[in-house]
Amino acid sequence: MKNSNNLVDQNLDKLLLKKTEGNVQFYIYEDDEKTVPSKAMNVFYNDKMVINRDLSSLGVLAYDKLFNKDKLRIIDCMSASGIGALRILKECENIEKIVINDINPTAVALIKDNLKLNGHENQNIIITQKDANQLLLEFATDSPNVINIDPFGTPNLYIDAAFKAIQKKNGLLCVTATDTAVLFGIRSQVCIRKYMSKPLHVEYTKEIGARILVYFISRVANINKLGIIPLLTFYSNHFIRIFALTFKNQENIVNSFSNYGYIIHCKECGFRTQISISPIETIDRCPLCKNKKTLSYAGPLWVGDIHESTFLNQILTENSVKNYNCKKKIDKLIKFALQENTMPLSYYNLHKLCKDLKCSSVPNIEHVIQTIEECEHKATRTHFNPLSIKTDLNIEDLKKIILKLT
Repeated sequence: MKNSNNLVDQNLDKLLLKKTEGNVQFYIYEDDEKTVPSKAMNVFYNDKMVINRDLSSLGVLAYDKLFNKDKLRIIDCMSASGIGALRILKECENIEKIVINDINPTAVALIKDNLKLNGHENQNIIITQKDANQLLLEFATDSPNVINIDPFGTPNLYIDAAFKAIQKKNGLLCVTATDTAVLFGIRSQVCIRKYMSKPLHVEYTKEIGARILVYFISRVANINKLGIIPLLTFYSNHFIRIFALTFKNQENIVNSFSNYGYIIHCKECGFRTQISISPIETIDRCPLCKNKKTLSYAGPLWVGDIHESTFLNQILTENSVKNYNCKKKIDKLIKFALQENTMPLSYYNLHKLCKDLKCSSVPNIEHVIQTIEECEHKATRTHFNPLSIKTDLNIEDLKKIILKLT
């Protein structure tokens, strides 16, 4: 559905703009639409995050079908205009209570206007103006089964309180990180400070950043005697979004430690491999180019599956009956996620490989995948980068195939 742009009455001496997203109408401030999304806005809004909100609604619907046995009790910690919470209210009927919160008083006033605009003023909606951590701890006795954390920047400050509040078994934690420069290794020291993990700025840095975030969330869960199962981990438009399911079985928590590890990368030849958390398993020189000085690493990070196939298929089912602007994009993203979930960590950018090999052209990506499969190896697309593939081939054998195809 296309967004409408109709000016309405003045509020707080500023013009409001009515927009439409999904089946929801909502107001934002007119001058906010004309600025780059930032904390300086009257009320934060980013129209490029619509795929985040689409997938959040689909994720809650899929969770409700697959894992939830009760009515939904939802906390949206940083609602801004309230559009995300409004979308869920409109699209999911099984809601007992939803808390819509923002610390910005201007945002809270706008949330109330937007609820009224959509006819949502009933008793199952609680509007608050609190610090997110304070809010989560106050509602811990309610054991909300869905918590949404969607800050401007890092979510790291709020994960601990979320695990103290959330339903301990089969709770759904939804987390967004927009500090991708940190997670992608451009500001590596900040990443170590914020996420207790070393990033690596290489061609598959988006996946490394996503896995660092999953690892961080999981370790904070462990501190709170919980574990997580990543249901969906995706990158889009300069943000990472993670949907994770909680569990509390102590034996399973210990077993999940096998999902923690490191990735070793050679900056000379592009070799990469993952190792376990054990410090005994180390590599002192690149197995391919034998260089000692070009090895680097990222981690600790999550080396296990970052998606859950049943959840992904349920999202596809839910999306099939929707009329979202991002419907086709979501289908493509989820189908790539299903493919990549069975593949090794990391991916190869074909354009970078061809540049390194001084190829005169770049082969068709599907042709490359087909050729790899004919050699009895696995290869798939990845949602992290449309120009890249995942494969169980090592980089030297992949280079040989590329050279044959160009």
